[in-house]
Order: sequence, then structure tokens, then C-alpha cells
Amino acid sequence: MLCLFFSLSSSFLFLALWENNECLTSIQKENKRLHSENFLSHLQQILEKNNRSLKEISEIYFTSTPSGQTGLRVSLAFISTLQVLNPKVGLYHIDTLLLQAGTANCVSLMTIDSQSSKYYVAVFQSKKCLLSSQIVRAEELEKIIKKFPNFSCQKDFQNIDFLTNFQKLKNDFVPLKKVEEISY
Repeated sequence: MLCLFFSLSSSFLFLALWENNECLTSIQKENKRLHSENFLSHLQQILEKNNRSLKEISEIYFTSTPSGQTGLRVSLAFISTLQVLNPKVGLYHIDTLLLQAGTANCVSLMTIDSQSSKYYVAVFQSKKCLLSSQIVRAEELEKIIKKFPNFSCQKDFQNIDFLTNFQKLKNDFVPLKKVEEISY
């Protein structure tokens, strides 16, 4: 069974191709503001490198929200198109901030604006959500971080190994029948 893992929710581009619980290849790179330009070319590269095609993909695992607008639009457009071409493809999504936190006790955040004055933030303890994803200002973020002094703070996927966290959280992805089920 050929599986595609991908994330376009942050400034990083992540793609991995899996078969029979083994990673065939993966890409993780800084890709700020270039998701619409680079996603399909990198996907084509990893498929060609492994002599595979889109029609062979039976399951897709991806990060949904929160997300930058372009990353979410590219993700949903790709998934919608693939679902039309192959209605049997299994779709699974996960909260972006949970993927960043992994299995750690973590305040997980993503910067929303260029002034670093607004953030998406959520708090997780061993995958359990203690504070649901929400938008906060920098002042509110400081208070949240102080409430969880023994938790790590992960920001904007810096120093995060996407592949490791995808592996740790594969069973936590939520099945998706239709793209419309994602609220954004």
C-alpha cells in the first residue's frame, strides 16, 4: 500500500512516500511563500525517483489547520482533485499544532503575521489537547506559556523532524470522507 504524507501548513514543505510501513523517500525543506510553485514538482520528483504514479497512492496523510492560506488552498485543491481521480484513496488529516508537538508536553505555536504579534497556539500533553487551537496576541501568549512552565515551546516547526512526528502520530490522524469536513 503506497501512502503519501505531506504538510504545507507552515513555511516548510514536507513530503514522504511510504510503502508497507517503510519510508521510500522524504523531503523537508524551508519553502516560505513557495508552496504553490514547489509542491507538485517535488511530489513528481519523489514519485519518479521511486517509479510510482499518483494513481498508485492509496492513502494520504496531511496537516490541515491551522495553516497559512496558500498552504491550505494548495493542500485542499490537490486532495479534492486526487479524490475525483481516485475516489477510493483514503484521506487522513491531523491538527498542524499537534503534529508540531508530537508526543511531547508542549506549547505549540505558529506565527500568523510578519510582526510576530499574533499566533496560533495550542497546548498538548502526551498528545492530549489541554488548550484548543486559538489565535492570541503576543501578550496573551506569554501568559499561556507561564501557565505551563514545564512544557517545551515549539514555534513555526523550527528544529522539528516532520518524518519522526508523522510516524509517532500516524494512528492519531482523523479519517476524512470529503474535503468539506475541514473547517477553516
